Parts: sequence; C-alpha cells; structure tokens
Amino acid sequence: MKNRFSTVLRMLALSLLLASPLVMLTSCGDDEPKSMVIDYYLNVEEGFLVNGSIDQTAKYYNPKNRMYNAIRQAYPKPDAQGNDAAVIEACDREYEEYVGMYTGLGDHITCVFNLVRATKKGDIIKQNETIKTYVYDINSTED
Repeated sequence: MKNRFSTVLRMLALSLLLASPLVMLTSCGDDEPKSMVIDYYLNVEEGFLVNGSIDQTAKYYNPKNRMYNAIRQAYPKPDAQGNDAAVIEACDREYEEYVGMYTGLGDHITCVFNLVRATKKGDIIKQNETIKTYVYDINSTED
C-alpha cells in the first residue's frame, strides 16, 4: 500500500512539473491589436543646435518638443484613418511661430525634422512614409 501511494505521488508530481510550463506560456487572450492604426512622429535628421553647438540650446525652447506637442494637439490618439492635413497644418503653424519668435535675435538656430506617417500594429511600425521636412535655419550667417 505504501509503495502504491508513493507511485501515485510521484506521478502527480511529474504531471505538475510537465504542466506548469504550459500554464505559464499560455496566453489568456489575444494580446495583439486587431487592426492597424496611423500615427505620426518626427525623425530627427539634424539635431537642435545654436551657433553650431548644443552648449546654448538651454536658453531656447526645443523645437522638437514643441513640434511633438503640436502633433498631439492636432492628432491626440492614433486611429485607423489618420489625418495628414490636420497634422501638417499644426506643424506648419508651429514652425512659423517658432521661426518668428527667434528671427533677428542673433543666434543661429538650426535643426531638420522629417514628419513621418506611420502605420502601426500595436507598438510595431509596419510601414512609414515621410510626408514633410522642416528645415530650421534661423538667423543664418549666409546671405
């Protein structure tokens, strides 16, 4: 009787040992989003510089941060349709405002951003396309 009880306990322990990895690796639901969404981001081609250096950038608003804020105000949440026109309009307005704030102040402010339309599934970008490039060259010494 004792031998049979021991065998049953061993079989139970073995089956728990084999079943536990299956339980841990099994998903409780569909973790993948069901559909693709459109989102927008900036690809920094040339970083924000003042007089060719990052040393003086702290005294100016960062144009990348301002541009991201403009994108999120115009297009707060990714969806299946996207809204290129609204995002470009918001970015154009922000670009003009930024250039207007610092034109004539003496320091040469430069950077280049590409506005990118991304088709995403979850956090994974499946396709992207540059839809506009913004070149900041404020107070250029080349005239």
